[in-house]
Order: sequence, then structure tokens, then C-alpha cells
Amino acid sequence: MNPAFQEALAARLLWVDVEVLAGMEGFEAQTDDAVQAAYDAVHELASNEVLMHRHYGPRAPLMFQDLPELADQYNLAHEVYTQLYYNNYHAGELALSSTWLEPAKPLDLPYSKWLVAVQARVSELKGDLFTQAEPNEREVCPWLMAWGRALDVEEAAQGVIRHYEQQKVREVETYS
Repeated sequence: MNPAFQEALAARLLWVDVEVLAGMEGFEAQTDDAVQAAYDAVHELASNEVLMHRHYGPRAPLMFQDLPELADQYNLAHEVYTQLYYNNYHAGELALSSTWLEPAKPLDLPYSKWLVAVQARVSELKGDLFTQAEPNEREVCPWLMAWGRALDVEEAAQGVIRHYEQQKVREVETYS
């Protein structure tokens, strides 16, 4: 089995613990520990992707698409690890391990900057769509889907707007 897939699957399965524990009273500390374990597994996957695998690249594995917490963690961790590895290698501050690949050049528009740009474009096009500075957990999925599909800022903003306009129509139809 592909090692990157194994790591991604293990991280996803750790999230099952989060879901189970979060639904039980009195298990807040265990839930926090489970969240941290899942995040640690995602960060390990992102690190190994940068150093060795190069299977998923800068976009979270598809199996994380319905878990925005894990997808967001992966995208951000991969961005940071890529930048650090690239900078440190080219500054002569580290030597390659026998299992590490040459550093890949970081994206010109990494996830965090892309997210800010899409958010700004959505606000320009449809300012009333969001009433807060950042998308909340419920709003992360269309953003993550757009990033996963490698959409540019304009396409992503249009897609996010379409998603929420369709969602509003469904809500009106549901409550009518």
C-alpha cells in the first residue's frame, strides 16, 4: 500500500475517536487529546509529503475533503514545511537525508495567501455573503473544495458564492 495513503488513512481514522468522544459527556480532555493526535498525524503526513512521498502535494488528500479540520491542517502544514525545507536547504542550513527528496519550490500563491485572496474577492463581489472576517467551520468546505481543484482566485470566489446562494435557496425551500 502507498505509504502516503496509509498515513492519510491513519489520520482520518484517528478523527473517528474525536467524533465518538465529542458525543459523550465528561470526555472533554480525551476529546482534546484525540484532536491533537489526529492533527499530529496530519502534520506528520504533510512533513513526509514534503520530504519523501510527493503523492498528495500541497492539496489535502481527497479523503480529508469532508473533514475540513484535517484538510485545513494539512494544507497549512504542507505550506509551512515546504517553505522551511526549501529555504533551509537553499541557505545551506541542512543536508539531505538519504530518504529525502530535493526540496520542491513553494507555490507562488500558497494556501494561506490564496484563502485570503479568495475571501477578499468574495467580499468584493458579494459583501453581504459573510458577516465575519473569516469563514467559519461551516463555510470551510467550499473553500477547501476550490483549493483541492486548484481553482484560481476568481473561479474559487465565484464557486463559493454559487455554493452559498444555492444553500440559501435550499434553506428557504426547506422552511417554506
